[in-house]
Amino acid sequence: MANSGVPDKLLELDILVGGMGVDISGIELVSIAANYPGGRVSGSLSATGLTDAYARLLQLGDDEGEVREAFDACIRVAPALADDVDRLYSSYHIPGGKAPQARFRGFSMAGTTAPRDVQVFTVAATFAHVWRTKRRAPGRPIGINFLRKIERFLLPGLYGAMLADVDWVVMGAGDPSAIPGILDRLAHHESVDLPIQVATVPYGEHWTSFDPKEFIGGRAPPLRRPVFMAIVSSHLQAEALASNPQTRPDAFVVEGPAAGGHNAPPSKRGRDDNGDYIYGPEDDADLAAVATLGIPFWVAGGYGSPPDRGSAAPVLRRQVGTLFALSSDSGMDPVIRRRVLEQVWERKLDVVTSVGASPSTYPFKVARVPGTIGDRATYLARRRRCNLGYLRGWRPKDGKLVGLCPADDTGVYEKAGGAAWRTQGSMCLCNGLLATCELGQPDEAPLVTLGDTTPVRDLQMRLRRMEYSAEEAAAYVLGELERLRDSREAVPGGVSAESIAPQHGLEGVRRLLGPMA
Repeated sequence: MANSGVPDKLLELDILVGGMGVDISGIELVSIAANYPGGRVSGSLSATGLTDAYARLLQLGDDEGEVREAFDACIRVAPALADDVDRLYSSYHIPGGKAPQARFRGFSMAGTTAPRDVQVFTVAATFAHVWRTKRRAPGRPIGINFLRKIERFLLPGLYGAMLADVDWVVMGAGDPSAIPGILDRLAHHESVDLPIQVATVPYGEHWTSFDPKEFIGGRAPPLRRPVFMAIVSSHLQAEALASNPQTRPDAFVVEGPAAGGHNAPPSKRGRDDNGDYIYGPEDDADLAAVATLGIPFWVAGGYGSPPDRGSAAPVLRRQVGTLFALSSDSGMDPVIRRRVLEQVWERKLDVVTSVGASPSTYPFKVARVPGTIGDRATYLARRRRCNLGYLRGWRPKDGKLVGLCPADDTGVYEKAGGAAWRTQGSMCLCNGLLATCELGQPDEAPLVTLGDTTPVRDLQMRLRRMEYSAEEAAAYVLGELERLRDSREAVPGGVSAESIAPQHGLEGVRRLLGPMA
């Protein structure tokens, strides 16, 4: 399938739910999107942090046995992993769950190539995430989103997703030029190398590696190669990737500066009075130029509103994140989500593009939500430490490579060779984003990243309530909200969802009306 086009079932997707945060676009959200009537919607699971997320699910008890069942499915596909997967499951599983204030166990951060146990667990966790979603949305295409900057987990994560027959891989936050070739090789269980960034050293001198044959044993039938979607921020970047058959992706997601998460820096590097980046019209991609490349693309960042039926402009395929991230079916902690929705409702939410929040060095959207790291008082109260290391950088020191993170203790960071100015405003995205999906350490505050919230408030106003479902979000984006409302008019006792929502909220609607609400 390399560079041979995108299957019709993907081209039929008018809306992709973007792969957000750590488990914000999780199994529930993506499967609901994929099952939306008409087949015009699906989504990308977030692959970020899955290794620790699944280890923490096991430490919370895996009471329903869903992770065990998914790991068993992984073993059926790759029987040579059985002993390792069973051992790791037993090592991390706590029947009945850990004590509420006990800390979660993690994994080793040693080396640019992760230790074998970390690689095995990453394969199993990523497989499980895709497999569990596909089981809830049979026959529907399902994608997964990776960050190129998370280097140590990327290769085993890609392989695990492919073992689960993922339909597409979408990737941003770094140079995606090596990924088409890596997917080609992984499809044939061949060893792969990924160049990594090392400070003060020319790019390409250091690599992280992964060899599938070390995990699956002998010969195995080829895997289906997923479609690769590269996230780009400009037509020039798209043209550069498309110009070389080795780097040419199957599709693009053209992301504007209004998107949440990591962004490209503004071309003029302009900043506001608080030192946060500001963007202008010059930072929008030339979509007409992208279209001339002949590669399918979806647009993202500020495209979460319904199509303008009176406009002569073509309706573009879109990737939408923030609207779905704040739906009741996302993986966000309901308490945090409610707090954010109240701020949006009252027009009090401030979302900024922080210059230094992300240890990755990329600009990062931070929502200023009380009680989260985006709130200055909460940020300053947090003890600085790096104990997960997903966004650690590398630097040569005393003849070897050392990992360092500007969100770490400042003394530790500077001793490893980091510049003191990089620690200013740097946030621990790893711990913060895990806390946002209710998988944080007991003493870690959450972190919320969002993009344009204008569609969120518009949908709230149309529904006359703060909270909404993923199905309602999809109907809104497609311009089908009225149709969805009409389909819900006939409910038990003649009571409509809208009539009781203001008094009872979304959860009250569900209790009173059942699943249709």
